[in-house]
Amino acid sequence: MADTKKPFAVKVQDLVYNVEVGLGLRIVQGVLYALLILGVMVVFTAKRFAGLKEAEAMDQAQLARNFMEGHRLVTQNIRPASMWYLIENSRQHAPQMERHPDIVNPPLYPALLSVGFLATRGAFASENIGGVFTPEQWIIVPFGHLCTILSGLLVYLLGRRLFDNRHGFWAMTAFYVSASVWEVSVSGLNLSLLVLETLGAWYFALAAVDKRLTPEGTRGWTGFLLLSLLCSIAAVYTRYIGVVVAPAVAFFIGLMLRRAVGWKLTFIYLLLFTLALAPWMVRNVFVSGGAFGLAPYLLLNGTKVFEGDTFERMLAPALGAGRIVHTLAGKWATNFAALYDTGLRGLGEGLLTCFFLASFFFRFSKPLVNQFQWCAGGGLLLFLLLAPLGSAATQRAVALFWPLALVYGLAFFFVLLHRLQFQYRLLNQGMTLVIILLTAAPLVMLLVPARIGPPYPPYYPPFIKHVTTLVRPNELLCTDMSWATAWYGKRDSLMLPLSLDEFYAINDNTRRINGLYFTTFTRDRSYVRELLTGPYRNWFPLNEGRIPPDFPLNQGFPLNNMDQLFLTDRTRWGD
Repeated sequence: MADTKKPFAVKVQDLVYNVEVGLGLRIVQGVLYALLILGVMVVFTAKRFAGLKEAEAMDQAQLARNFMEGHRLVTQNIRPASMWYLIENSRQHAPQMERHPDIVNPPLYPALLSVGFLATRGAFASENIGGVFTPEQWIIVPFGHLCTILSGLLVYLLGRRLFDNRHGFWAMTAFYVSASVWEVSVSGLNLSLLVLETLGAWYFALAAVDKRLTPEGTRGWTGFLLLSLLCSIAAVYTRYIGVVVAPAVAFFIGLMLRRAVGWKLTFIYLLLFTLALAPWMVRNVFVSGGAFGLAPYLLLNGTKVFEGDTFERMLAPALGAGRIVHTLAGKWATNFAALYDTGLRGLGEGLLTCFFLASFFFRFSKPLVNQFQWCAGGGLLLFLLLAPLGSAATQRAVALFWPLALVYGLAFFFVLLHRLQFQYRLLNQGMTLVIILLTAAPLVMLLVPARIGPPYPPYYPPFIKHVTTLVRPNELLCTDMSWATAWYGKRDSLMLPLSLDEFYAINDNTRRINGLYFTTFTRDRSYVRELLTGPYRNWFPLNEGRIPPDFPLNQGFPLNNMDQLFLTDRTRWGD
């Protein structure tokens, strides 16, 4: 029997060989690549994140905290329109001011954040906030980064399955050096999770179809199909605009497998998708009387009739079917033009988006690749038809098509590069590196300036915490940025009603208001168009410090050189 023991010198030679050209080299390269991406992530976070600045992100965060503490989706960001909806449609016909149910947001993102918040319970109990709020720094942003990292891996798998390993690697790299990707990741919005779920739905559907069409590898394709279905369902439970994913994926499945099982799988996929949404719709009907609660009505925000968020601030909005249709039609036309002009063409970093759009005029050699592209394009078209009715954050969800644009944009670029027929491989690699560097250019430009400061105005957590500590936990605070006081201050916060009469109606008939907090959110509005003659004219005297004799909140003080104003019913700062 031969001696299997090798001399020490031979072992050293084998080790050197592995490090230079073998498995060891791949491991070293993989580690260096991972460290590079982590370095980009850390530097971007350090430079570009100093606290949440999105109202929706704070709203979702306070929902997650309340879910962690009470295992129910209740909100401390109380909208007058939500009170109206519950009075009109719920079984109780009451505004439910105590433990006000959330009837605006899907539940998945707050539920996932609530698990992470278990590790930061102490931060919510603290009376002071110094610097960045701990749950934002250690839970919300890292969760967004985790979703982004996993999304990049799915981009690699998608590119490899559609084309080859080299293509998947460069697509993943372009994804990781995109400024827009990391901007979304640190925003605190649920978009990073939505991108991950969307990519999962597409990739697992592609894997299922690929396996089903390969005679020697048919096992496991139903498992991939179920994973795709779960991702499509999760996308809607994360954000309602995620509904655009399931029809496009189901159509792709039916289109590719029509000879095997016809369009039955498409029907089954959509049927199971619809049934999976039923529990959430039942919950909303039970709580509020509507399958999606107030969410459909919030489409009226940002219209000519309800400018900005004025619809949410109205206790008794005047609505009619004809008026709603006319209002939404005008909003759609305006926002569709803006989304097409800036949102679509500026998708990701722009350059590869141009290659992506041009790729629709090229026919790839594999039918699977072509069918997948056209179905993804159909999903993008459906998004462009629905998103203009939503909020600005909903329109930013066009980012969920950026990974697909990367994969096909790079594919078309490689086709053009191949047709140039460079004699030297180094030139091909150099051109590929150039396209990656051009994609990374916006990221570099964002990292060059000095670190950004806190998002003030209007958000500065120490100010918010100071004001909210003057209001007891069982009292109600009215403010123009109720999402922020609900999140940082952990107080029931009424969104500032549009009119002073509605303020009196809530204070006199529903629940006593113990504090009124004006910030730069209101005080920085245009003087004539909004404050003097516009929708906030009722609040203009109070903003100037002229308090009516019968106003219930006649004690107060300014903050930060008159930038903000706090009014209350009695002197509290000496307590």
